[in-house]
Amino acid sequence: MKKNNRFIISIFFIFALLIFCDMLLKQKYNNVLETFQNENISNKQYVYPLGNIVGIKADTDGALVIGFEEDDIEYIGGLKIGDNIISIEGEKINNYKDITNILNKLRSDKVEIMFERNNKIKKCKIKTKKENNKYKLGLWVRDKISGIGTLTCYNPITNEFYAIGHGICDMDTEKLLNIKEGNIYNASNISIHKNNEKNIGQINAIIDYNNSVGKFSINSNNGIKGNFYNYNYKFNLPVIEIGKKDDVKTGSAYVLFQSKEGNVESYEIKIEKIIKEDNNMLIKVVDDKLIDYTGGIVKGMSGAPIIQNNKLIGSLTYVFKHNPKKGYGIFIDEMLKL
Repeated sequence: MKKNNRFIISIFFIFALLIFCDMLLKQKYNNVLETFQNENISNKQYVYPLGNIVGIKADTDGALVIGFEEDDIEYIGGLKIGDNIISIEGEKINNYKDITNILNKLRSDKVEIMFERNNKIKKCKIKTKKENNKYKLGLWVRDKISGIGTLTCYNPITNEFYAIGHGICDMDTEKLLNIKEGNIYNASNISIHKNNEKNIGQINAIIDYNNSVGKFSINSNNGIKGNFYNYNYKFNLPVIEIGKKDDVKTGSAYVLFQSKEGNVESYEIKIEKIIKEDNNMLIKVVDDKLIDYTGGIVKGMSGAPIIQNNKLIGSLTYVFKHNPKKGYGIFIDEMLKL
């Protein structure tokens, strides 16, 4: 009987200890938020800087026209490459399968298509094609995209992350994509295909597409914004103050980027020119470790946070094709407007 009592007391003690630890963690999190909110009152903002490489996968809102089977105007109508098909005969298009299903339900020689071009809604009539008793359009479309990018920062008050420093565009049309829903995923086994005379280098990695760590729907020319599913994402670095445009100076700065071992490390860069009217800065990679690792700036590195004077001031955006050690960075306060 005494043994049973001791066992019950032990279980109770462990349970009480777990509750106490949970209360401490919640109190710590609340204290962090309270500190952030108090700092915001004094017009200062703090975020977690990131630099983690992630996989990106998204569904577009509609179906993007990327090409035509032939030049026959009857099968093209008023459509152009880069147009986004929204509906056929009033039925909404979510993906390329919807196009096939609607056409074969209608079984019509001509259909009315509603599409978006340069943020304007237009309509046109287009002739359908009939092959093997199946109806289709004489064009090619895309409705899903995938790739690799870099996370810039995370705001713990709003649970929002910012990434890649430029918009997600279609690789064929270079048009900004209307994202219906996108997800980000952890990357592992990172390797770098370095720049050469013909091609810009790129990041290669294994992406765990079975486990999304965050989602996004906002895609703009200044990057993407979304939410993590887990508040305890890999915040390996302490919070940092957001620098304003006027805080940015020419001279030494640092970029944060994930190493092939999976650690986020800092590498020295030089800010050579500040271009306020375009909301960006001209930067040059000067750190021999980063040059040895990547050869400079590579595809997928966009979004890597830029630090100067202990403030987050921006993120990498674009690389010079013929000089991978040089590129552009966008001011962080422009990204935070997303």
